[in-house]
Amino acid sequence: MSSTNATVAPSGGSGANDTTDCRPILATDGTSAADPTMATYRLVVEVYLFGALCIAGWIGNALSVAVLRRDQHRYKHGTTNWLLQTLAIVDTAYLATSILIQPLKIIHSETDSRGGSSWFHRVYPYVEPHAWALASIAQTMTVWLVLLITVDRYFAVCLPMEVRLNWCHSS
Repeated sequence: MSSTNATVAPSGGSGANDTTDCRPILATDGTSAADPTMATYRLVVEVYLFGALCIAGWIGNALSVAVLRRDQHRYKHGTTNWLLQTLAIVDTAYLATSILIQPLKIIHSETDSRGGSSWFHRVYPYVEPHAWALASIAQTMTVWLVLLITVDRYFAVCLPMEVRLNWCHSS
């Protein structure tokens, strides 16, 4: 698409008090015209920054699992320990699927507009719907695990003797 086919949305008036119209510049075929500043912004924020945050999340979750596994032998009935380990693993799965959704989508769209025809452009459209499904599952699991941890901590803090008695009678 050439930039000569782009049209600017009308500003709606004239004079010194006019505001700039914030609607996107549209090409004659209805698609958004490429803006190099926006493309650079999307690349920096949605690929590099988002990718760095996901890597930091992976490292933090790996450290959490390592510490919680080390402390696992101290607590015989450590439901909180198990729930926190599970939360870290599920969160890592969510971060992995988020990488498939966000940065790779930007890379796909930016290189596709430049005429890319690699295996990535052929495979990504088939991977993306499955990544969305897996991300939704991981996100839902994360929400339910946080709820379970909250309930577990409520019983441990507000009703400690009743919970201890139940463990003693069930053994």
